[in-house]
Amino acid sequence: QKRRAPITRPSSSDTVHNNNNNNNMSDNATEERLCEALSGVLLDKDVDGLDEDLVTYISGMLFAKMQEDEDGAAGGDDVIQEAMEEVLVPFLDSVDCPDTLVEEAKQSIHALLSSASASSSNDAGTTSSSTATRKLAQGVVSMSSDLGGDNDDEATRYLWGKEGGVAAMHNKLIDAYNTEKENLASARDKRKARKKELEKARKLLSSNNDADVDQDAGGGLVRMKYHDLSGGGGTKDKRKDIQVRNVTVALDNGTLLMDSSELKFAYRRRYGLIGENGVGKSTLLKHIANEDMPEFPQHMRVLHVRQEVPAHLSQELTVLDAVLQSDVERNHLLETEKELLAKLEAAGDDDDDTNLTLEEKRKKLTSSSQTGSSIAELNADLKKLDNVYARLQALGSDSAQSRAAMILSGLQFSPERQQTPVADLSGGWKMRVALAAALFIQPELLMLDEPTNHLDLEALLWLESYLVDYAHTLMVVSHDRGFLNEVCTDIVEFKNLKLTYYRGNFDNYVKQRDENIRNAMRAYQAYQTKREHMMEFIEKFRANAKRSTMVQSRIKTVEKMDAEAPEPVEVDAVWRFSIPNSPPLGPPIISINDVTFDYTPEGKSKSEYLLQKVNFGVTLTSRIAILGANGQGKSTLLKLIMGLLRPIGGSLSVNSGLRIGYFTQHSGDNFDLKLSALENMLNMFEDAEDQEMRSFLGKFQIQGNDCLKPMMLLSGGQKSRVAFAALAYKKPHVLVIDEGSNHLSMSAVDALVEAIRDFQGGLLVVSHDQYFVSNTCSELWVVTDGACTRFRGDFDEYKKHSAEATQKRVEESVKRISTMKT
Repeated sequence: QKRRAPITRPSSSDTVHNNNNNNNMSDNATEERLCEALSGVLLDKDVDGLDEDLVTYISGMLFAKMQEDEDGAAGGDDVIQEAMEEVLVPFLDSVDCPDTLVEEAKQSIHALLSSASASSSNDAGTTSSSTATRKLAQGVVSMSSDLGGDNDDEATRYLWGKEGGVAAMHNKLIDAYNTEKENLASARDKRKARKKELEKARKLLSSNNDADVDQDAGGGLVRMKYHDLSGGGGTKDKRKDIQVRNVTVALDNGTLLMDSSELKFAYRRRYGLIGENGVGKSTLLKHIANEDMPEFPQHMRVLHVRQEVPAHLSQELTVLDAVLQSDVERNHLLETEKELLAKLEAAGDDDDDTNLTLEEKRKKLTSSSQTGSSIAELNADLKKLDNVYARLQALGSDSAQSRAAMILSGLQFSPERQQTPVADLSGGWKMRVALAAALFIQPELLMLDEPTNHLDLEALLWLESYLVDYAHTLMVVSHDRGFLNEVCTDIVEFKNLKLTYYRGNFDNYVKQRDENIRNAMRAYQAYQTKREHMMEFIEKFRANAKRSTMVQSRIKTVEKMDAEAPEPVEVDAVWRFSIPNSPPLGPPIISINDVTFDYTPEGKSKSEYLLQKVNFGVTLTSRIAILGANGQGKSTLLKLIMGLLRPIGGSLSVNSGLRIGYFTQHSGDNFDLKLSALENMLNMFEDAEDQEMRSFLGKFQIQGNDCLKPMMLLSGGQKSRVAFAALAYKKPHVLVIDEGSNHLSMSAVDALVEAIRDFQGGLLVVSHDQYFVSNTCSELWVVTDGACTRFRGDFDEYKKHSAEATQKRVEESVKRISTMKT
């Protein structure tokens, strides 16, 4: 029997590999040509904000959009036009690109993409034909091989796919199929979020050109709107109340935040502005600070302190001097005084004038001024100087230094720290300096945006007591309901593009709001019941001629009722989440015995260490709040427990099986912000499945597009919820939370409180949020002067104790300044 000659087979794996490489090279070439075409059109023109990086980014977005659309629909002019309208046009509009240049770019891109699409279609046909030929050849080889003699093993390998070439091709095809399937699923998910992501990107680009109302070109702490009243002319408008109708606030991209609402601020009342994250509270404050509303009183001093650290706070002035120089109106008046005195004062030694009050200076100048200039000019200068002195006296210029020292001391600045350059302070302390400057200036309308975020409890309690006696109108944005209860006389709810005003503090607001909801539900239910009763009569006797008059009457009544019907009541869904419990551990859990620590122990005695012989313990039933002023060692104690620091002396033992869930106010920034929340979580927990992690994030209100977009586009509250999700997924035995309620809305704080109450494990909390501490902790420990001791009393008693200590320190600071002046 003649042996059949072996048939030569093509290498299928090499063919697939080469085709993939060719496709990748083609894709890269198309994207590069796209970038070159856009650069040739756009970069030749001088357009502000349009640079090479933006053109490259637009090119990548356009190419990605084209690939996604080709996965789900046939390509062509419609796909190209849609890609340009959704990607190219919005970005060019955001940098105010001329319409003619936009059209020129669209024509260039359309021509390039059309030719690339036609070329790729021809390549696809050729590839498909060669693939079919390859499959046919393999079938002939496999089925026509001689199954006898020396070819038995070879044929068997072909038949079962065990031959090297066939097996390799099979595996690569499977891998390519799975990868393509995964990419397609990812593309479908991303396609749904594409429009919103582009809109957010436009907002980000346009916001870079927004004027920052709090930035002062002169390098000051805060920027205040004021009008020079030293000229004597003054203003006829003496209104102290603020009432502005038909106020509309929108972002630069057209997104409406407030629609035809009304601002109503009565003089010397204190308003708390509340609303969910992202509703536009901070934007509204900026809008008011700009005073760009026609009916807004133009004679009032208006100041807005933002919740973030101003970038310009890097000056070399000391803290005290920076606060004193923050009042730009006072500085202007003092300069005017010097100019007038230099012009009017007669020659002579006037060194003693430095000890005179403003009124004494004015009287001396009036009585001693003899000049050869015209009497009219002299009288005009004297009158202007008189107005300057009067305005300085109204601003309390004589007591400026003692007031500044008092405010700084209340915000926990020691006398030594008050002489520290502002540039040497951390971000949190810089925000305290900005807050101190605002309180020192005392504008007629003071607006504070989350002023408690960077304060410890002692400074917060002092701020509450100071604002309660504030002499003018106050508007504050805060998620701290304890702070709102203590400070505010009115609550303003920002919801559904409107402002709704409630008399009383936050607790009164909750009662009024709930009562209004109940009344609205009763009214709507009564309307529904009456309407159903009438419609039943109408349907029953519609065909009855004898009762046609009654039916027509009821139809008209129903139509009138519908026209005047109350709005359906929408009750916000209550968000709740849980922290999974772990199996219990045997004691000891955490034990701290005579622990001593300091960051720079060299050259110090043990009595000067930050923490000295601390004895402390945590069990699975502990609910402990650690209190104390900033800098006393609260966060340091937590870091020792976490193992992030090592004690100098003493011992710290932790159960070997203990899992600790650690959360800080900056935990949201510890993620890779270029990745999505889902990607970050999957990187942290490698064994988790994609869908499982999506569902888990959804329990923390990170769902839909929010779990897919880069975390840099999430709000502070959303980042915090992702951090809590990561904490909960670990199934910890003990929670360690350092200022966990910062950046969270009130509903999110409520959800966190409920989750902690249901959590069957230990709890360690550092927080200035009175509501959060009172509702989660049963023990209070105070860190001060190197020691950590348990406070025998409830939270209200600690507040009273802390307020008394702070007041004593403030009085001593003011007394020290007075002694220095004398």
